[in-house]
Amino acid sequence: MLSSCYVRALAPVALLAAATPALADFITPDAYGWSRGDADSAYFEWDFFTSGSGNEPDVGQFPDPLPAGWATPDVAEITGNGFATGSGNIYSPFGPMVFEITVPNYGYGAGETTLLLQLRTVGTELDYGAVTLDGAAPDEVIELGRESTDMGFRVETLFVFGVSGNADEYVFTAPTVEAHLSLERVAVDTSTGSSCAADFNADGSVDTRDVIAFLNAWSAGESSADSNGDGVVDTRDVILFLNLWTAGC
Repeated sequence: MLSSCYVRALAPVALLAAATPALADFITPDAYGWSRGDADSAYFEWDFFTSGSGNEPDVGQFPDPLPAGWATPDVAEITGNGFATGSGNIYSPFGPMVFEITVPNYGYGAGETTLLLQLRTVGTELDYGAVTLDGAAPDEVIELGRESTDMGFRVETLFVFGVSGNADEYVFTAPTVEAHLSLERVAVDTSTGSSCAADFNADGSVDTRDVIAFLNAWSAGESSADSNGDGVVDTRDVILFLNLWTAGC
């Protein structure tokens, strides 16, 4: 859960419920305080899957290209029950599936991260209460839309997560209840916020300890010292950090 001093202003939303709007499309993260392409944000989206695993984003991604050292984003079905259909979905007639969605991130360490996972399925439904991020439950589950088809309901669902810190990689797990579900689309948006970029050690104060902590991370080549988010730890990061530190909070 995000601490109160970091939480972003959220637009009013409804929890998962039967009365939901007709199916439209995935949302963008603007209602959650950022836009795709903003600094310290990431975005990955798929709507055509070529295999049970090893699916790179085909709709879009940010940053693009990925910075050096970032893992490849992927959507995988990990039970072996699912397979890619000719229409580009992941489907199982054999039994329940478990989807694993892996996305790389900046690995800043300090700060707070908001993550939005959106899934579109048709047929039987996800086990909504068992969808997790690195084992943690979402802060909100919001049904964006639902429509009836001859294969069952097509449903778009948003899962909102808030976590402390900022990792190199995040892994979502989304199980299904039974067979005959088809995964049609996936999107993940992330954004890292901090009360103050100059507070590098996140202790609530801007002082020389932040400079020391930054220079130690910078000397070690850690991704947390990549102040400008260009995927390279170099002197430009030192200049930017010192400017931020001088400005204070």
